Amino acid sequence: MILKSFLVEKNLSIVNEYFVTLFYGENIGLKDEIKKRIKEKYKNYEQINFNQDEVIKNEALEEQIYNVSLFSKNKVIFVSEISDKIKKKIIEITEKPQNNIRIFLFAQNLERKSTLRSHFEKNKNTGIIPCYQDNHRTLTEYLRKKLDGFSGINQEIINLLIDNSGFDRKVLSNEIDKIKVLFLDKRIKIEKLESLINNTYNLDFDKLRDSCLEGNKEKLNQNLGNIVLQNEDAYFYLSNLNLRIERLLKLQKQYKIDKNMDVAIENMRPKVFWKDKPIFIKQIGRWNLEKLEKAKKILIDTEIKMKTRLNNYNNTLIKNLIINLYKIANSTS
Repeated sequence: MILKSFLVEKNLSIVNEYFVTLFYGENIGLKDEIKKRIKEKYKNYEQINFNQDEVIKNEALEEQIYNVSLFSKNKVIFVSEISDKIKKKIIEITEKPQNNIRIFLFAQNLERKSTLRSHFEKNKNTGIIPCYQDNHRTLTEYLRKKLDGFSGINQEIINLLIDNSGFDRKVLSNEIDKIKVLFLDKRIKIEKLESLINNTYNLDFDKLRDSCLEGNKEKLNQNLGNIVLQNEDAYFYLSNLNLRIERLLKLQKQYKIDKNMDVAIENMRPKVFWKDKPIFIKQIGRWNLEKLEKAKKILIDTEIKMKTRLNNYNNTLIKNLIINLYKIANSTS
């Protein structure tokens, strides 16, 4: 059964109706937030966590489902980073519902031809929630809800926070946490806010990003030496890189339509600022569609590693990502 993510956000009790619920899609921030709320909702249940590799290697998942515990009757089981690799096991489990157990699965993108996705969409005992990337409207609603009770919220502040986050809910959530700590009186002032969101660091990272995607070794080394990457800002860096890769991908597709790069840039939405136009032209000369798809894959791989390792390693992962992107930019494929 297909469920709308915004309905689940408003009323989490919807998932009570299903033995197994699957969340999939590129919106990591939304999935993480829903997972956190599920854990709070079922705080009195025994909670068990698996990843796909653990499910593949042994029968631990089946044992937790079918072996009744003497100490805990109710269980909530989370399985992360799943794919069609374990479709057979998951489908078999959905066909034997257990009243005292709820299972929540989390996946990256699942294509339309995915057997797992198709099964969950058609089966009445299972719920499936696509978590698509946020847009300006959904993030505006999210901000207003999270900052309910704060004064000073206006469209200028909302736009500033959304633009700074790169339309990434996880980055935006981190900024909201900072706001709640700084503005204890619940009065938001834009002067303090601009300082809070580290605009200087953001500009430095923009320079690092651009030299990387231009394949400029000299500038890349210089910018790597000038910036101190903060572990706590790792998701901002990732979102920043991802946003630029997505825009370059759109630009390549637009160029195929217009057959003229200047016209293609003019037709881009959101519009490319005039001062950024020379940068986009340099970068698009390095990145064809094949390279951009490679870049998207290593961005996803890096995000998975960031979620499964200690936060202390995030800045190392970002540095490695930047170097790998630089290598792809300079490759001949």
